Amino acid sequence: MMKIIEIIFKRFLLFIATSIMIMTLLLTGCNGTEGTTTTQEVNIPFSIQVTPLHMDDTIVGQSYIFLVTVNYGTQDVKTETTESSLTIDSRLVNISATAENANVTIGPAAIAEGSVAEVVVVPDEETVGSTITVIIKGDWNGVIDTETATLNIRETPSSLEEITIEAVKIRNIFIVWLESNYPNLNIKIDTLWSGTSVYPNTRVIKYYLFFSDEWEIGIRWNTSDESVDWAQMYVRLRTVEFSPSQAFEITSISAANINTYEINPPKAIWR
Repeated sequence: MMKIIEIIFKRFLLFIATSIMIMTLLLTGCNGTEGTTTTQEVNIPFSIQVTPLHMDDTIVGQSYIFLVTVNYGTQDVKTETTESSLTIDSRLVNISATAENANVTIGPAAIAEGSVAEVVVVPDEETVGSTITVIIKGDWNGVIDTETATLNIRETPSSLEEITIEAVKIRNIFIVWLESNYPNLNIKIDTLWSGTSVYPNTRVIKYYLFFSDEWEIGIRWNTSDESVDWAQMYVRLRTVEFSPSQAFEITSISAANINTYEINPPKAIWR
């Protein structure tokens, strides 16, 4: 009888010791000691804003430009999982972007709130009829926010060269007038400009964009009737402004005396 009691007592002590060991291991794991991985959900302290998120009428070989800004302390809080605590400093947000079957460049590659980066996408020749996806990322001290933009690639219109020639002509008319009436803009006829077509397949209203180191100029004009052949232009300071700041209109391009005047700028860029 005593031997049976002794065996039961020993088993009871073994049970108590095993239980204590298991609880110790569990508590050690919960405390996140070396050799364990813990994750925590944190608020991303910034967001990137990309415009536009979709371009429906694009063609190969042209430059399509997405504007990117950053917003610290956004009210639209996004979350991400991390394996370590975050220390956020005031350095710039690094902007990067990738897209298959397209050439992608970025400038400037790092921005703070109040500045604008441009992601330039040039679709490859074989992309006609397809959709290109552009992944744009902002990296702030190891914290990443991502946006996705797309381009639908359409056939290049046979009139592209004609559209380009007409756009240059209208741009020059506006710039000559600006040199005299808005010299503070420092937009000059001899400035080096690069151009790209936007909405190339529209039938009546034609669009074109021009870029200098400092300015984006958007041109659009009506081709339906010489009696209503108006033209408009907006200007945007590239690294500072997210939308056009000023705009101008010509009542009739074919008029003997061209009438040009300032109008309200569009709310968004043309893309």
